[in-house]
Amino acid sequence: MHYLDTCDRYLSSFRNRPIHFLEIGIADGGSFAVWRPYFGPDATIYGIDRDEACRGKIESMGLNCHARIGSQDDATFLLGVVEDMGGIEIVIDDGSHIAEHQCATFRTLFPLLEDGGLYICEDLHSSYWPYFHGGHRRPGTFIELIKDMIDSIHAWHSPLTNDLTDMRLHEIVPAIHIHDSMVVIEKRPVRPPTNMTWPNPAGKTA
Repeated sequence: MHYLDTCDRYLSSFRNRPIHFLEIGIADGGSFAVWRPYFGPDATIYGIDRDEACRGKIESMGLNCHARIGSQDDATFLLGVVEDMGGIEIVIDDGSHIAEHQCATFRTLFPLLEDGGLYICEDLHSSYWPYFHGGHRRPGTFIELIKDMIDSIHAWHSPLTNDLTDMRLHEIVPAIHIHDSMVVIEKRPVRPPTNMTWPNPAGKTA
């Protein structure tokens, strides 16, 4: 129940703007009845799902939202969806919750986000459940990927190598916000950190 309040905290600044929004995992499209009035008429709203029946359900809602049918771990499919959308500022992954799918989707879509965009992954508790290929501290879950992200954004300060090193996240991720079962990852250029100097009472600089 806390998802809507958490999303509003980060998404409210995108309302009534011509943004491009993608939700992964749309089922019968019920969430679009929330997102369309929330973001307003100028937003481009797409969703993806593996169930072909979703397409007809979305179209019948008359909300000017769009469904694409395919798998979230298919990079070629995802690239085509973003091309159809004309860009992307916001991703919400509420798809299969399978660890490998979540990680593959992030790797494909995060580099495509516009500066100032947000990447949200929901239901992170699935990272602890074997049914979704999860487990406490099991390598390859999205929770473990987030831990690598935390290391990665500190690469300015210490050499490191992990599965995300090639993405150079320290240059494009200013903040990672972790909530119960949800993470919000910001994207925008990050300047190299600098140290400030100032006089101290002893007349020296620190």
